[in-house]
Amino acid sequence: MPLGIILVVFWLMAATLIFTAIVIYGFRYFNRWLNTPDEPTLPQPEKFGAECVVLKFAEEFVETITKSDVPEWKRRKYTEIGEGKLVSTDQLAEMMLFASLAELWQQGMLNFRVVSKEPDPFDPHSLDKEVLVSMGKMLPLTPLGRSFALGFNAATKPIWLLRERRNEAILEDMIEFALREVRRCLGWRKAKRNNAENLVKYVHDYFSSQSISSEAIKAVKRAIDAFRSQNPELADAVKATINYTLISLRRLEPDRDDLGL
Repeated sequence: MPLGIILVVFWLMAATLIFTAIVIYGFRYFNRWLNTPDEPTLPQPEKFGAECVVLKFAEEFVETITKSDVPEWKRRKYTEIGEGKLVSTDQLAEMMLFASLAELWQQGMLNFRVVSKEPDPFDPHSLDKEVLVSMGKMLPLTPLGRSFALGFNAATKPIWLLRERRNEAILEDMIEFALREVRRCLGWRKAKRNNAENLVKYVHDYFSSQSISSEAIKAVKRAIDAFRSQNPELADAVKATINYTLISLRRLEPDRDDLGL
């Protein structure tokens, strides 16, 4: 083969490799920039919130199941809360998110409004209502309060030329970014693919050993009841959005049942 052809092939391959490396690095940098919460990063959680109460006293908020009634191969979908008692990890995570949002709403730190939207005809779980969130003041440094604050900043930040900074966040986006922050805080060694598992572990790691009085249980229940009674439509929309967000994120997680694991 002539030397000229060899040189042409060599430089074409080199140029292709360099271009591929630039594209990959550029995509990773852009994705990192897109998903990084606004600085400065908040301190770590330092006080318990409604999500901690729900986790510690899960039987007060979520339906329990006797451990012996669940086949062993299905128990990975449940969280053990006591001797012989299980709760669905997905339901527990949904209630933790809902209770935290209800508490922050009751304290006047988060405001919500519901707007109509066109459902996705190709998505059977798509919603016909969208919840918008505005933040009155800095949220407390509870596990989810901190995550929601960072999630709100990420959901309202400007995205290059695609949009300007917004004053309201879409609740679905705020929850998704908050759960990304939960995963980041756990680190790759502890984090799982399932966001519900990550949330339970994240809150458990911070406040599992902290004593919580029965008055805290009553306060969280009062916040949830007030949220549901004062604006039932809003409460239903928030609960539906939480459920839809977790379902949407679950689609990105490999189903171990389908894989035969």
